[in-house]
Amino acid sequence: MNYGIEYPDKILLTQKVYRTLLQAMARPGEIYSLPTSPGANGLMLVIITLLDGEVSFHVIGDDIQKLTHDIYVETGSKVEDIEKADFIIITSGCSKGLLLSAKRGTLLRPDLSATIIYSVNTLSRGNCAGVYISLQGPGIKDKVFLCVEGIKKEEFYYLKEANSEYPLGVDSIFIDKDNNIVCIPRSSKLEVV
Repeated sequence: MNYGIEYPDKILLTQKVYRTLLQAMARPGEIYSLPTSPGANGLMLVIITLLDGEVSFHVIGDDIQKLTHDIYVETGSKVEDIEKADFIIITSGCSKGLLLSAKRGTLLRPDLSATIIYSVNTLSRGNCAGVYISLQGPGIKDKVFLCVEGIKKEEFYYLKEANSEYPLGVDSIFIDKDNNIVCIPRSSKLEVV
């Protein structure tokens, strides 16, 4: 499988993607553009940047078999039940509550939680036909507002519930069709507006 990235370029590109992810996690709710190459898919760029043979994943959504196969081939990660997966990839706009089964870490090891990766249609600040959310917390001055198209409103309620006992919770990454990303760490207070 080829995502438009040749191997030497893939290493440099994943380094740039990783730096962008770090910036986005440090500034929750801010929209960042992923560095890409022609024909590269933002979702797969994030996946090949974060996953390797030492972690596990679970896919919820559309075309599960193909995406699961592609992730395994590209990363060597193993498929796992949602309760044990290190990364959960949601492509259908809603986990239908399955997100609440994700690992949330322990008080001694909150880092043992899952990271949720969402594929959405659009991330924007302006008018859109999606779900409006507000975020507060570390890395945010006052409050930030965001509109997300291609996700169901109830998914944000599941995410809020999963993160209700900080430092336990899940971190989330949203990637849209234009290769923009937004991160919402578990430390952010999320409200549906």
